[in-house]
Amino acid sequence: MAFDNKGLRDFRHRLGACICILVLAAGSTSFAQADLDSLDSWVRQMQPDPFIRCGESTWIEALDDTRERWLGKTYLEKVVLTNKLLQTLEDSHTAVSAYDWIWDVEHAFGTLPIRWHIEGGALWTLDSGLPGLPEGVRVLSLNGLQAESVVRAANDLAPMEGLSTTATSRVGAHNVTPYVLGITEKDTLTVTWVDPCTTLPKTDSWPSLRKKEARKAWKSISRRQPVVLWTYPDGSHLFKRDAKRLAKSPKAPSPIAGVTTLHIASFSLGSWRNFERRLRLGFEHVREHRGPLVINLRGNPGGQSYRMELLWNHLSNATTHLPYALIAKQSGFTAQINGRHYKRLRKRWVDKHLETSAEARYIHTMATMPVGETDTLFFPKKHPKTSRFRGPVALVIDGESASASVSFAGAFQDQKRGPVLGESCMGPANGTMGNPYLRRLPHSGIFVSLSTAVYMAKPVEDWAEGMPIQPDILIPDLWRNDAALQREIDEWIQTLPRFR
Repeated sequence: MAFDNKGLRDFRHRLGACICILVLAAGSTSFAQADLDSLDSWVRQMQPDPFIRCGESTWIEALDDTRERWLGKTYLEKVVLTNKLLQTLEDSHTAVSAYDWIWDVEHAFGTLPIRWHIEGGALWTLDSGLPGLPEGVRVLSLNGLQAESVVRAANDLAPMEGLSTTATSRVGAHNVTPYVLGITEKDTLTVTWVDPCTTLPKTDSWPSLRKKEARKAWKSISRRQPVVLWTYPDGSHLFKRDAKRLAKSPKAPSPIAGVTTLHIASFSLGSWRNFERRLRLGFEHVREHRGPLVINLRGNPGGQSYRMELLWNHLSNATTHLPYALIAKQSGFTAQINGRHYKRLRKRWVDKHLETSAEARYIHTMATMPVGETDTLFFPKKHPKTSRFRGPVALVIDGESASASVSFAGAFQDQKRGPVLGESCMGPANGTMGNPYLRRLPHSGIFVSLSTAVYMAKPVEDWAEGMPIQPDILIPDLWRNDAALQREIDEWIQTLPRFR
């Protein structure tokens, strides 16, 4: 068969294009394999027992399904796929790093002062700093995306601990705005909602904001408050400056009338010295009154175990293990970090306190453990403090109470220290995974957080049980039902001998 010069050139061009397509497809496939193979390898190397809640066959099936879906996806779609895959492990500390992917979206498309709430498959406005958009209304669509599909994607981007579907929805609500802006690649947000007056759909749009403008706009719905906040029955606080800070936070949680309230926003933020001082002085003050105390851990994502233990030691009436034990695994990645932590930062303190401090023993164990090995560190029993608070106590939790907050709620419930009110939290009473480290997938650049330890809150026969802690008193629609919470607290107070 003969070709003229033009025909030969066309044939070569087509052949070259086909080869390029094949090369690109092969490259994309190898990139997908590299990302997901790396993730699979890290999960197996870094976690002590990664498949304890799901089974290895379930993980392999989910991994294969993710490989099939990976090709041709955008960065954000890969983020969703990666986190959906990691949800299979039912470990809230093993997930895509929300901070990193949300920062990438906000850097490209900005943000808006709005908080959402997910209830079932429905999306609602929670706190709105957008002029004209009411709070507490049902949303029908965002940037042309149906609310139901946005809810599914937002939940797929959230962490999961055990069978904590309520908690996943609470955390997933924080993903709504960045997901919508990122997936539609727009710097405006168009919302269609149900008008509460006419019950008809209403639509409006708002431009996204960057940096200084965004910080200023978010102040209108700020929830900032001291990490440890005491509110006494007369409305006063532990320090006068607390009242000034709360005056600048229009959406700070409302105090509960008739009781002393201790709201702890996190077990990791702020300095240890300030955390310990506020707890100590606050309990000294509340012991003088001997009145009922409500501990509010709503929205507390957890943090450092020893801060949670410090709070528990002020309340515990019996000898307890909290936590009971920690199971840790050493990988090549963690060996380097643990070795540096021991040698450069804590060596003198660790060597001095090996016999007296569980934290020192843990740091030393992790710094000297061979790669690939797993070890269990048992924590000593702690006896009740003579200066502990002996008065009546209640605990409030919600779906965003996670990690160390879950361990505290489990011990509180097991010891029958008082009623637990609210909604189910993120995780079971038997413990959680923890000690996460960040890794970056080699080609997509997605940052993932991976657990390296298992915290056993108490000795149990089936640690894999994943049912989250349930409150003694369930408050329906807790997110918009402070009145119901107040009624339950009032009823509890009336059952106390001193207040009958």
